[in-house]
Amino acid sequence: MRAFIVVSHTAPLEGGFSLSDLPGGAGRLDILCRCTTEAFLLSHGIRKDVRLYLAIRDRLVVELEGRRLRHLNPDERSTAALLRRALTRAQGLSPGESAESTPGIRVRWEGLRELLVRISGEGFQPLVLDEEGQFVRKAPLPAWPAFVLSDHKDFTPAERESLVLYPKISLGPLSLHGHQCITLVHNELDLREAKWVGSP
Repeated sequence: MRAFIVVSHTAPLEGGFSLSDLPGGAGRLDILCRCTTEAFLLSHGIRKDVRLYLAIRDRLVVELEGRRLRHLNPDERSTAALLRRALTRAQGLSPGESAESTPGIRVRWEGLRELLVRISGEGFQPLVLDEEGQFVRKAPLPAWPAFVLSDHKDFTPAERESLVLYPKISLGPLSLHGHQCITLVHNELDLREAKWVGSP
């Protein structure tokens, strides 16, 4: 099992936005849409062994689970529609209460620190994607890694404090888009699982 946590600083907390202006009117929801499709979609299928956590504004988490996920398509607009439905479903929930919006997609009001504690209790080991971390090709990776990355903005000081105890992993010397990072991580893990490359 593998997971990704995408920290969003600008995405909306409710579903009242237009699908026609994802970069502007929807607070760069387009970034989360691209991360979602890269996390799950294969050429002719979907990755079942993946979870994706969209941690929005340190308040709301949208959780997607590959083995139960339905209706995910490659285009951003239909992905945004799924996320909008999840944000709408979140309204009225109590803190920590979880609800499913569509198959494989759940929402709960939860901060980043609480999310990290929760998934650690489920067996995941968080790893922070950072250019200054250990190069992924030389790094030992846990059986259930959870890679933490930010959107188009840097982690805030409070977020960095929440992440300070977790190992840092680098994908290379340059800053990449979030969805590109997810693709590279998948490729590295796929190669290791297929034993196409030697493990560190």
